[in-house]
Amino acid sequence: MSDEPIWIMSRDDADSEDSGGGKGWKENWTQKASSILHLKPIDPVKLQHKWDRTMRFVGQLIHQAEREAGGEFGMQLDEVTLAVEINGRGQVNLLGACTTEGSGKGAITLKFKRTESK
Repeated sequence: MSDEPIWIMSRDDADSEDSGGGKGWKENWTQKASSILHLKPIDPVKLQHKWDRTMRFVGQLIHQAEREAGGEFGMQLDEVTLAVEINGRGQVNLLGACTTEGSGKGAITLKFKRTESK
């Protein structure tokens, strides 16, 4: 893997003001956006480690769900869809449906589908 950083666009909410639709918001929208959004370098080796750890955990959850659905209910898990976010600190997060931190914006959507046996 390359030693060059991976660049992540991150939103800096802590320093942002309310960007509501008040008077004059169009004139300084670009200025506000550039003061809120920042490119942050992420170490690719650390990112790969965190990604691998998260995907191993997801694999364990899927395996457990398959066992439980098959055993008690006689069903088969056919598809899993996840939203994954990489934040400005290089953390890999699974996003819930109603999360307040990421709100699903900019998330990576992973869709796992069972391969059909031939």
